[in-house]
Amino acid sequence: MRRTSVRFAAAFIALALVTTACGKDRSSSTDSAPATVPTSQGSGDTTPATDVETAGPTFGDAAWPCSKGDGANTDDGSEAGVTKDAVTIGGGDDAGFSGSPGLSHEVTDAMKALVAKCNELGGINGRQITLNYYDAQFAAVQAAIQKACDDKVFFLVGEGWAFDDLQEEIRIGCGLPAVPAYTVSAAFAHAGDVFQGVPNPADETPAGVFAQVAKVFPEEVKQVGMLAGNFSATQETRDKVVNVGPQFGWGFSSTTLEYNAGGETDWTPFVKQIQDAGATMVSWSGTCLPSLQLFAQAAKANGLDVPIVTDANHYSQNCADANTDGALDNMYIRFGFIPFEEADINPATKDYLDIVTGSGGDTALLGMQASSSFLLWATASQQCGASLTRACVLDNMRAIHSWTGHGLHAETDPGSNHPPKCSILMKLTGTKYERVAPTERGTFECDDAWIGKVTGTPGLVAAKLDANRISQKFTGK
Repeated sequence: MRRTSVRFAAAFIALALVTTACGKDRSSSTDSAPATVPTSQGSGDTTPATDVETAGPTFGDAAWPCSKGDGANTDDGSEAGVTKDAVTIGGGDDAGFSGSPGLSHEVTDAMKALVAKCNELGGINGRQITLNYYDAQFAAVQAAIQKACDDKVFFLVGEGWAFDDLQEEIRIGCGLPAVPAYTVSAAFAHAGDVFQGVPNPADETPAGVFAQVAKVFPEEVKQVGMLAGNFSATQETRDKVVNVGPQFGWGFSSTTLEYNAGGETDWTPFVKQIQDAGATMVSWSGTCLPSLQLFAQAAKANGLDVPIVTDANHYSQNCADANTDGALDNMYIRFGFIPFEEADINPATKDYLDIVTGSGGDTALLGMQASSSFLLWATASQQCGASLTRACVLDNMRAIHSWTGHGLHAETDPGSNHPPKCSILMKLTGTKYERVAPTERGTFECDDAWIGKVTGTPGLVAAKLDANRISQKFTGK
């Protein structure tokens, strides 16, 4: 195995497809030679793509997958959500959740902005995109997905619902494919008609954070206290950490401590339990505001001064702005995107920020995830040409095995449902995020071993994966 630093080059390249071989995965039940999309990476462990002049506007390091087309579309209206001139997709978030108003709204802000820009450029081969919005309000996901099914949208694109496990029986029943901003449940992450710009499979996890944190805190990682919300989204994340962490030297002083996802009136008992367990580090699964901030403030008041390691959803301006008392200064975040602070050297990050803020939206890591998934869907849809069908788009996405969201993030394999093997470790200091590793701007640390293999977790077992890593939980097979 080898570790490298990968820099996204500023040069723009055309999105081109080349063939490569891969092992058995969810892409199909037959052997094939799927395509990959080369990226404009400089030095690293992949062969850089040859620079190609692009015609027309670009997003990041590749051409926009949106255009007026040649006017020869043949759609007859028989495909759900598609006509010769229009395509209707569904998106959404949990912004209506009373416990955390505006939850995940950044995914919809990104989707609205990118759809508007794509339509300005001509849409999907001349088809103007309509984005239907569905608010799952955290726990009302079944009503949201039923409405999307009833509306006969073409795809779900860029949505993010915390309780996505509750949607699956309905979604599969109405045959609605999805390209979400993120997945939580194993069943949804491994569905045969679900693809993500940044995959989050249940049987693998980006493991660079474990190695990077162990290097910074070699003693502290030996006694980690886990703290997760008492619902499936955070429990499945916790289970992955407990399963994979020991492969990188992590040990755990406690793994079963759970807080009420609806909120706690007093976080001091949790601090005391972590102290009593002898934890020298905390691994947190949940949201930044208000839960982690309140826990961190209680920890600070009670003398618990240990690193807190968490996920990239804690990279948001609201979280940073709230840290005026420094309680979150011990928060370390695993990251697979080029951060906002480096937009001056990374065109895709700058384009995302300019497009979303230019439309009046808020930006966050979740918004970049939604942007990557939208670009993935638009790329696969544009390639269908005159006849846009779900089957065509799904086939095209199965063939994409190298994807960076036009330079937004580390390379992933959407077609085979594999996460990135590259990572950045970030931390919050005051109201500013900063790099911890690697220290060079615009780079990732990469290692072939940094896709951690997950086995035997409750969520993974319940998903009932077949030989192609497709969940059979709701298929009746």
